[in-house]
This record gives sequence, structure tokens and C-alpha cells, in this order.
Amino acid sequence: MSKVYTRRGTRFLWMKWADARGVERRESSGTADPVLARKLLAEVERQEQPVRLVAPLHPLVGPTVEEFLEEVWLPQRRVLRPFAWKNDYSRLKHHFLPKFGNRVLADLASDQGEVDLLDWLLSLRTHLSRRDDKPIGSRTIWSLASIVRVFFADALERKHVRRDPTAGWRADRHLPAKEDKEKGWRQRSGFTLDQVVTLSTDARIPEDRRVQYALRFLGGGLRPGEAANARWRDLDRTVEPLWRLVLSSSFSTHALKEKATKTGAELNVPVHPVLQRALAAWWTEGWERYMRRAPTPDDLILPRPEGGQRRVTTTLLNFYADLRALGLPKQRQYESRSTFRNLALRADASEFHVNLITHPKPQKAADFYTRLEMQWEGMCRAVVAIDPAAWAGKSVVEGAVEPADIPERVGTVRGHSRTVGVGTRSEIPKEKPRLRDDGDGAMLVTPTGLEPMFSA
Repeated sequence: MSKVYTRRGTRFLWMKWADARGVERRESSGTADPVLARKLLAEVERQEQPVRLVAPLHPLVGPTVEEFLEEVWLPQRRVLRPFAWKNDYSRLKHHFLPKFGNRVLADLASDQGEVDLLDWLLSLRTHLSRRDDKPIGSRTIWSLASIVRVFFADALERKHVRRDPTAGWRADRHLPAKEDKEKGWRQRSGFTLDQVVTLSTDARIPEDRRVQYALRFLGGGLRPGEAANARWRDLDRTVEPLWRLVLSSSFSTHALKEKATKTGAELNVPVHPVLQRALAAWWTEGWERYMRRAPTPDDLILPRPEGGQRRVTTTLLNFYADLRALGLPKQRQYESRSTFRNLALRADASEFHVNLITHPKPQKAADFYTRLEMQWEGMCRAVVAIDPAAWAGKSVVEGAVEPADIPERVGTVRGHSRTVGVGTRSEIPKEKPRLRDDGDGAMLVTPTGLEPMFSA
């Protein structure tokens, strides 16, 4: 028996009828008017004799999902999210467009479209990753759900849909708990102190990459993009008791552009004594061996051989190759931050000061009362907790002064004498190196204001 009825959770009336083969059919009328809904039902039954109506009740016009994405949404996303749009597009292309790309966008704003989208959301747990052909992880599912909701919110703003079909999604019911795809891997990850020493000193690793590992593992666990964008001018060697590396930008391999750090915060990293020696030797000799010219303050500390920032993809491949050469287990290159934190905390460093180095962005009201200069000596002690003596007899850069020769310097903290491992100023020359004589003679550059590491 055919009838018009209400369906819970929808604002339109639904129709039920039997088609020409006697199969029961149900469909939204697309209207809340009972009179119009009954007329539509009568027309459907008329067209079911002798065959079922094939065409939609209301021919839908407008772009398909793929057309809207490619022609409208993606150009807008490139502008609004210049460093994230590629990942967003990749997720939609591989997990959303195969099912909905050919659908008229407006059709997904119907009751049936909303049900279809919800079915897709629930099916994400069975979607396979292209990388390992295994079900995608819970965090990927959350990212997909988020970007699809953004997609339809933008479509609603541009009046391509009359309502947002994802507005009723309930994350607590439909999405899995956020957890790692491979459980327990984080607890097994990270490098020991001996492994960090090996990565930064073993002759089987090219010199530039040894400096890179020293910078990343001892420099507060810098991310690949942050280390790639560090320049000599970012290194302030006038600060005591340790030099200071100040970074407010990173390099995006996806966009091939400089950007803010991941959290938008400025990083102020005390330079570990071993790293301090390595950078001094790298500036004096190693960088020129690598680039075949003398460095300047505006140069990158670790450029590519042909110049420019190192790509995260290249550093990853080199990292895997270096691990194989040393016989070390394969791990993520992003473990530099977790390694730095755990090595320092294991040596009884203050977690508060470690957090100021690795995660300086204020998270709670009390964080806004923290003053960098007043906490600097504590941050230096947190860095030196990673024992410089572990590098005794080993050098990061060829010809570098051995870290074992670095004497202890006595600093005063709140009226109390405290020993901090750091080289004396007599051992680390403060004067600027002269320019090479190009026929016009050499000269020294005396900077004003904040002094970079070296000026030439």
C-alpha cells in the first residue's frame, strides 16, 4: 500500500509505494507540504505502470562534487591553507571522490544524500591505506571526517547546497577513538645516548649529516623543516652561559616555502656544548669544504649541495641509509624531539625548562607569566643534562676541538654558585674571522645590536 509518512530525524515527508515488479520503494518527497507530497506520490505510481520511474523527481542542476572541488574549493583552499591543501586534497581524492565525485553536489544535501554520507563515514574503518594496504588509522579517519565537514561548510557558504549534510555527525558515536595504528610503537621509539653519539660522530656518515644529527638531537629536537631553515644569523653567540639558537620559521617541503613553526611559536634553544663546538668548526672549515666557498650570516647552516633548504623526503632517505650503515634499527626521523626530551629528563633535567625549549607556545594562563631571560640558565642546565662527556674522544666535524676538553664554567644563579658545562670564551674565539684577501685587503665587520654567530 502506498502512503505518505513522516520519518524521524528528517523535516521532509517520505513516500512508500510498490514498483512495477511489486518491490516496496521508499523515497523522500523533498517537501514538507502533505498535499504536494501526495501529488508527487500519485505521479510516481502513475509512472510505475508499466515501468518504474527512472528519472529523479526534481532534476538536479549544479556542479558535481568533483567539479566543485577542482574548480571552486581547491583554489580557495590553496589560498587559505597554503601548507595544508595538498594533504587535504590527497585525502579527498583517494577516499571521498571515488564514491561521490560524480554525484551532483546539491543531491548530497537531500535526506538520502545525508544517509549516503553517513554510510560512507561509517565505512572508513574498512578503507585501505595505499602505503601498506591495511585499514587506515583512526587519526586518518578523523582527518577525513574533518576535511569533508569543511568541504560542505564551504559549499553551504557558496549556496551550492541548501543545508550541510554533515552537520548531524556525532564524532563520539561514529568515529573510532584516536590511537596509533600500531599500538605501543611510541614506547619503543627513540634513540639512546650512545646511538646519538654514533649518528653524530661515526665516519661512515657524511660530515654534513653528522652536523645535521647533532643539530637536531642536541638542538632541542628540531623538526626536519626547522633544522633545514636555520641560518647562521639565527645563532647568537653573545648569550651566556650557552649560545642561543632562535628560530621562528620552518621550511615546508610540500609548498617549497618558508612558514611559521608548527605551533607558530618562536624557539629559543640553548646550544649544547658539543653542538657549540661542532657549529664553530663547521663555520670555520666544514661548511666551506661542503659548499666550496666561505659561509655568510645569511647562509643556511645545512643547505643542500646545490643550495636551498633540504627537503624532508631527501633527509628521510638519507636517514634510513645512515641507520642501515650503522646497523641501527629503522625509526622515524621525527624521533629527534622525543629523544632529546627523554635523554634530558632521564638525566634529571627540569621538565618545566625542557618544555620551554621544545614546546614554548603558552598553553595555560600561567605560561604567559614565564620570562625567557629569567629562565635561561635553567634551560641551559636542562640541555647540559645530556652529558657532553659521552662524546669524549669523538668529533662531529673533522678537526673540531674534542668535547672532553671543554672545561666547566661556574655561573651564578640566584646568588648560588652552580656548575654548568660550557666552553670558556678564551677557547671559543669571539672575534669575527677575516674575509679572505681578494686583492683589496681584508676587513672586519663589527655588527651593532644583537650579534649573530659570525659576521664576515
